[in-house]
Amino acid sequence: MSETLRFLLLMELVGLAAIPLAALVLGRLPGAGLAFAKPIGLLAAAYPVWLLASARILPYGTLTAIAGVVGLGLLGAWLVRRRGNPLGTRPLNRRLLIGAEAVFAVAFLGGALLVAFSPDVRGTEKPMDMAFLTAINASTAMPPHDPWMAGEDLNYYYLGHYLMAFVIRLTGVAPSAGYNLAVALTLALSAVTAYALGATLTATAGGRRPVLIGIAAALLVCAAGTVDSSLQLFTDGGPLRAYDWFGPSRVIPDAISEFPAFSFLLGDLHAHVLAIPFTLLALAFGLQAARTGIKRRDVIPAGIAVGILYAINSWSFPVVAGIVALCPVLWLRGRPPGSERRVAHRLAAGAWSVGVLWVAVLAVLPFWLTFDAATGGIGIVEERRSLTLFARDQILVLGAFGWVLAAAFAQRLLGTKRPLRTAAWTGIAAIVVGSLLAPADLAGPALLAGLIAVALRAAWARPIPAERYGWLLIAAGLACVLGPELLYVRDEFDDSKLFRMNTVFKLGYQAWILLAFMAACLLPWGRRWLPAPAWRIWGPVALVLLGLTSIYPFAGTYARKDGFSDGPRLGGLRWLADDAPGDVAAIGWLRDNAAGDAVVLEAVGDDYSEFGHARISTFSGRPTVLGWPGHELQWGHDPGTRRGDVERIYRAPDPAAARPLLRRYGVDYVVAGPLERADYGDAGLAKFDRLGRRVLDRAGTTVWRLG
Repeated sequence: MSETLRFLLLMELVGLAAIPLAALVLGRLPGAGLAFAKPIGLLAAAYPVWLLASARILPYGTLTAIAGVVGLGLLGAWLVRRRGNPLGTRPLNRRLLIGAEAVFAVAFLGGALLVAFSPDVRGTEKPMDMAFLTAINASTAMPPHDPWMAGEDLNYYYLGHYLMAFVIRLTGVAPSAGYNLAVALTLALSAVTAYALGATLTATAGGRRPVLIGIAAALLVCAAGTVDSSLQLFTDGGPLRAYDWFGPSRVIPDAISEFPAFSFLLGDLHAHVLAIPFTLLALAFGLQAARTGIKRRDVIPAGIAVGILYAINSWSFPVVAGIVALCPVLWLRGRPPGSERRVAHRLAAGAWSVGVLWVAVLAVLPFWLTFDAATGGIGIVEERRSLTLFARDQILVLGAFGWVLAAAFAQRLLGTKRPLRTAAWTGIAAIVVGSLLAPADLAGPALLAGLIAVALRAAWARPIPAERYGWLLIAAGLACVLGPELLYVRDEFDDSKLFRMNTVFKLGYQAWILLAFMAACLLPWGRRWLPAPAWRIWGPVALVLLGLTSIYPFAGTYARKDGFSDGPRLGGLRWLADDAPGDVAAIGWLRDNAAGDAVVLEAVGDDYSEFGHARISTFSGRPTVLGWPGHELQWGHDPGTRRGDVERIYRAPDPAAARPLLRRYGVDYVVAGPLERADYGDAGLAKFDRLGRRVLDRAGTTVWRLG
């Protein structure tokens, strides 16, 4: 409980200190941007520390982290003195801020309770994310060392993990509990930013009840399930504990159809999950540009908000950068026509977009210079599923949102001079084009391309800035669905049936965020756009479909938590304490006594090992000779002979045989616990007493310090 309160109090402090800064950078939006204070505050406190540590000017540590928060507070105090009360006089500002505080508190406390009923940090890729957090907090410079390959830097987009590690360091929470609270914090930041953007967009459009729509946006983005997850409850029957909570993430064959509610249930602290709140934050800068025009002072904060996405989750960067760069075009469309002034505005808009993109690159230049994406370019998708199967896949994943979005496209149809004739010709054209493209399975992509064209045309034609912006988000979301049907990023799965798995996964995740968000915002717009008879049909069906998406967070949670049979607790090391208490003692000793970059030797096993291979490096943050070999290959590192060398060191009968290999990898500590004894035997362990001295010997686990 105390760990939860520490996290909550720190984020409240950061959010309070950031209110003046939020009013400065997003103050032209309804609500004065105050509801975005928490993600802005975390970024403003942690980003300068990361930048200084990346430039080797100051080390990353507790003192510099504290200095980051103090600096944020001083900046906030200076802004209040210079600009006055950031809350202003508008009641809307206070309403949106109070709503944001409520959404954050409920989401964080609910998320903490959620993870407390399955707290063990093991299985799937939790060890990887745990290793990132501990390695970052064991490092003094950025990029951090690779915890699973001693001597290498971490070659992954890690900035989101850094932000969570920053909070863990400041609160002093044990890493295994900090991991679980970081999952809850990511959920809370995602929910509050979705709320803030939804409420702001609704208020921008002059809509009623912006707080309610903001809450709906938070629920649909972060908690909604898929159509498939809803149908399962009706088709399978049986007890809730047998509900297949994992299945909806694998609806599309040979691909991953993950969505945020699944991510938070799974509990993997992956980059695409950590990027959710900062994706929505960057979109807020786009909305401000589309609504009130471009300002030179916006270039730096907007550029930083966009740029950090490349270091948090590189897949998010091109999508969000494209949206934000196009927002000045939406503003231009709302300007009164004029000759020279119009040209000047076009030049200014272009300069603003270019400036934002330049700042985006410069903001994370240290990351650009050190990160080597382990990809092989862009490939062309040559085989696709038929239109029927493609439509089935998308309906099972995004179908509930599709019905809501249909109102927007229906409004475009009804807005033509002759709606019936337009509908007839559109249907005929779809049949002709579909029949021509069916042999190449291009009918589905062609349909999507047509919808994107309609959305872009609407973004250009709508008179209200908020609606223009909403149509741009719809077009971008549909483009994220279309992209993997035509192109894919070549990675380690190329030349296999999983060749586009990651492309479908990562772009599909962006599509969910954008389309789920717009589905919430379209609810009040649909009533204004549709004729009364159509609204009386569309509205109730939309509410029923969106209501069905709430099945997953309840049924899925009950099944995932095994009927809440384990917990509640936040510590994630109980599983290891039960099996190997000496290993837990070794992890704690190394964390308290070993230098952050000290190299630890432990057993090497296969990725996703049931036996906890790489557990010492994962939970201590100290680099090991080799952790998960397959993941190192994915990150562009060649393990070479390391796995065999580790075995040779442990099995060597005398010090002379092991010493050259220990020196090659710079090993400082050797661990021999139940896992090492099972993998390599006891025969070769006696030599370590001659190579070093025992610093820990407890419950079957021994740690030697060499030298």
